Amino acid sequence: MYLYQHTQRSKMLFYTIIVVLLFMLFLMFRFGFNWINVVVFISMVVALYLFNSLTVRVSSDKISAAFGSGLIHKTITFTRIKSAEKVRNKWFYGFGIRLIPGGQMYNVAGLDAVELKLTNGKIFRIGTDEPDKLLEAISSNIEKSMN
Repeated sequence: MYLYQHTQRSKMLFYTIIVVLLFMLFLMFRFGFNWINVVVFISMVVALYLFNSLTVRVSSDKISAAFGSGLIHKTITFTRIKSAEKVRNKWFYGFGIRLIPGGQMYNVAGLDAVELKLTNGKIFRIGTDEPDKLLEAISSNIEKSMN
């Protein structure tokens, strides 16, 4: 049972990839078969499948963040978290899996995030369109794990 579960979809990624796919189809029909077009087309379909959404789940003992189908995911137990706070990402941090100063970030859309400060000194940011709800679920569990 999850205390919090939310899936955020990336409309920008979806529409961008659809436009690229349509453009690749146009090029294939207009100029004929080309392996480069096929490779780009397949890469875009795979990217859409893997990164179209970010699902965040908070249970009583851990937080998990998974992209798309769940093939790419990260799980952090509450015993590894020192603190959590609502933050705003810089626009140039981008989307996807990113290395940011001090740690790593998972994000599919927007600039709002919850930053987890880990016991090893690193940070992990989870991009979300519900930062207050996510922070509330995390904060209550951090307090429980410290007791």
